[in-house]
Amino acid sequence: MRSEILRELQAEYEQRRALNLQEENRRREEALTACPELSALLDERENMIFAGVRGILAGQSPAADLPERMEIVNRRVAALLKRHGFAPDYLDPVYRCRACKDTGYVGEPVKEMCACLRGAFYARLYKRIGLADGDEQSFERFDLSIFPDTPLPGKGFSQRDVMAMFRNRCQQWADQWPESASKDVLLMGQSGLGKTYLMHAMAKRLLQRGKNVLLISAYRFLSTARNAYFSGKTEELDTLADADVLMLDDLGSEPLMENITIVQLFNLINERQVRGRATVITTNLMAEEFRQRYTERIASRLMNDQCMVLHFLGDDVRRRNR
Repeated sequence: MRSEILRELQAEYEQRRALNLQEENRRREEALTACPELSALLDERENMIFAGVRGILAGQSPAADLPERMEIVNRRVAALLKRHGFAPDYLDPVYRCRACKDTGYVGEPVKEMCACLRGAFYARLYKRIGLADGDEQSFERFDLSIFPDTPLPGKGFSQRDVMAMFRNRCQQWADQWPESASKDVLLMGQSGLGKTYLMHAMAKRLLQRGKNVLLISAYRFLSTARNAYFSGKTEELDTLADADVLMLDDLGSEPLMENITIVQLFNLINERQVRGRATVITTNLMAEEFRQRYTERIASRLMNDQCMVLHFLGDDVRRRNR
């Protein structure tokens, strides 16, 4: 997926550079039509540039007065343009991003992604796996102030305290995987407590670290499992089993289908654990409800010392803030 997106963007940047050149030529023709005397100055400037390049290639040092002469010509070009109603920089090279000149890369001699290409790359990557664009759901944008700071009933800590701890634990896991102490993550608790938000933040951090992440809903998993069961084709299930990190959102909301949901879910979790892959799951079910719905066999695969289980507490902050 990453290489495919990068190829797409590189093709788009190449097309952008071609359009830039067309625009530069159009502006040149427009300016020369309105101001024919520009032609001699532009020729003089180009001759100075080519002479300097030829000298460098021949091992000669550029003329000492070349920068000064070039500046004089540039000022004369700018003055003529302004006199005929054009911006002084109208004939400058056209770029959308001046940092990389629309190549997508900066740095010399070692090239690295320009901020413009990196932003476009991650925006497209997030979209491909079902994440929100930009930084809306990230550890950096996680706002603890939306959670109540009053002690939870019967507890000596608040919902905000819980969420601060959970954010830190999820961030640490995403920063360390696959060297994290826990291989899997199970986020449990009623809706509106921030489980999906933290899952998305984990996904973005892992993607930024170059990990292969796949995020699907419980309904999408059920659809994939059902299709595999009736058609005998397991390509999609194999994809789910092979991703570095599979994120399964809202488990427990999907219908239970006899001989499909439980069997395929167990097979998926078991196969991923055998392959050393990580699975992150959010569910509105609490521990006992999870066991009853998915059987002790599946629960024991997740609720053990190899899985970080976080029990979310408190009020639905979406309803509260609304």
